Amino acid sequence: MLYRFPRAYRGAFLWVMLVLPGLAFAQTQPSTLDTTVYNQGNTLLWRVSGAGLPSASYVFGTMHTLCPEDAVLPPELTTAFAQSQQLVLELELDAPGFAKQMRRAVQLPWPNSLRRVRRQRDYRVVRKFFKFRLHQPILPFVLMKPAFVEAYVYSTLLPCTPVGYEEKLMELAQAQHKELLGLETIQQQLASLDSIPYPRQMEALVKAIQAYDTYAPLMQQMVQVYRARNVDALYRFAVDPRYNPDQSEVADLAVRNQNWIPQMQALMRVRPTFFAVGAAHLGGRVGVLQRLRQQGYQVEPVLLSDSSATRQ
Repeated sequence: MLYRFPRAYRGAFLWVMLVLPGLAFAQTQPSTLDTTVYNQGNTLLWRVSGAGLPSASYVFGTMHTLCPEDAVLPPELTTAFAQSQQLVLELELDAPGFAKQMRRAVQLPWPNSLRRVRRQRDYRVVRKFFKFRLHQPILPFVLMKPAFVEAYVYSTLLPCTPVGYEEKLMELAQAQHKELLGLETIQQQLASLDSIPYPRQMEALVKAIQAYDTYAPLMQQMVQVYRARNVDALYRFAVDPRYNPDQSEVADLAVRNQNWIPQMQALMRVRPTFFAVGAAHLGGRVGVLQRLRQQGYQVEPVLLSDSSATRQ
């Protein structure tokens, strides 16, 4: 059974997975980034074969929250999915007890609330923003960790009700009676986030609200980079110090990628697998695709048609 936690929780959680770490949108001077082309061919779908695999598996780069018109499953993707026997996401979203773990991960520990984690005037800034700008009550968010509220604030920059590839792929797996697995636990995925003190999270939330109107162009740029299907460019965007000033998150991304490789190898040896993870994990020197090549696999682009979610 697919669990659908409340939209406020679901949207915030998926945004945390992709864009929240380090998202201060700092306007620093451009830095020198690695512009090497590691992945020829502009696509988000890659075929993995060789190195003794009995059959090919696939890796797809998602953006966890998009407008519906940008989250269409292209025919090449559905064909690859049909040829796979299991779906692997970053998290096993339908695992037993996931809903309870999700609520625990999102909520502040008692007796904390947004009113208490920092100054009262900070809470008033948040409450007024929800009431007068988002036209939503603050009550459903009062017990959430500020970082998740911040993630939700970013999601409202999209001119639509956001959707995610994960839910679409889960529904497809359910319809085709395929097992759903995950590469990480909630605790593993949010370890770096939970290391940030709540007052500091609240401070970041207030700053995000105060600079809200300046973020829309950058959010549009992020979506445009995704639509371009260039996974190396996506990686560079994710780690650029102008948008991600906390470079510890860059190291965290590399470590997570490395930790996934042994799991992916084990899963692919058993049966053909369809992996769907955040697109920022795929490109660059330390990306999943390059690391798979270093293990001897043949990694080939599967070009997506213009009807795909990433059309220009």
